[in-house]
Amino acid sequence: MINKFLLRNKLKISSYVSLLGILMVLFQITLGGIVRVTESGLGCPDWPLCDGQIVPEFDFHTAIEWGHRVSGAFIGILIIIINVISVKFYGRKSAQSSISLSLLLLVVLEGVLGGITVLTELAWWIRLIHLGVSFVILFLFAYLFSSIRNIKVNRKSFISNLKIFQEYILNTTMIGLLILMLYGSAIVGLGVNSSCMSWPDCMGQWIKFNESSYFLHMLHRYLALVFGLMILYISHVVGRFAMRGSFVKIIARSLGLIFILHILFSIGLVHAGFDGWLRVIHLSLAGIIWLFVSWLFIEYRIFKST
Repeated sequence: MINKFLLRNKLKISSYVSLLGILMVLFQITLGGIVRVTESGLGCPDWPLCDGQIVPEFDFHTAIEWGHRVSGAFIGILIIIINVISVKFYGRKSAQSSISLSLLLLVVLEGVLGGITVLTELAWWIRLIHLGVSFVILFLFAYLFSSIRNIKVNRKSFISNLKIFQEYILNTTMIGLLILMLYGSAIVGLGVNSSCMSWPDCMGQWIKFNESSYFLHMLHRYLALVFGLMILYISHVVGRFAMRGSFVKIIARSLGLIFILHILFSIGLVHAGFDGWLRVIHLSLAGIIWLFVSWLFIEYRIFKST
């Protein structure tokens, strides 16, 4: 009886589980930001245990780092469950099973990178790769959700194909946004994220800079300007080509609003002196923007292939 119930509700169950995975990864990215701004990365000085124990004695930094690890472990358990569900519901050779297996391999890699991060005493370039893998995992969770959603939904999400140059902008935006986010993490690792304490200029400078840190920081702003305009354009275009009331139209319109909010928040971040907790919110919003751009990219790819 239970088996019949599961099979009868397989689309609903697998959709909810994949959506839970998306929320958990967004939470994990936010928690990673909290680890960084509170300087709790070495709250557990060893790996895979924490201070030689599964459950250590807690102080502030240990609790935050241990919580980050436990959250990652729960994501790993969820991905194992998703693999079982995908094979049972859709078969070993299905797209859902392939995506689930990729998630499993990446979450193992993420755990190893987390260990290397601790053992190298928080080398910034390892943290950069660690964050990049998190974004790929988020992308794959979005892909899994959309692949299931499009089985469940009979009607098309788009009125017609995008024009060729619009497809090019959508693809470029995906790559550019990932580069922008990773570059943002890099300048934090290099310690130049708070070099420019004014906006929109950098201490009265725009092109020629007295210090290399000013250049590195302003390069991030200029990249954000370019790819930001592309995000707003894609939000408008995909929203216009999407069917009324569809999931894609909701995501496209929401993307534009969230990106504008992110820009306003970024300006406020500068005037607030790059407050640590505001940086966490900044990272979380970037994660949501990445998720929504990924969804538009994925949904259009699925639409074109059907």
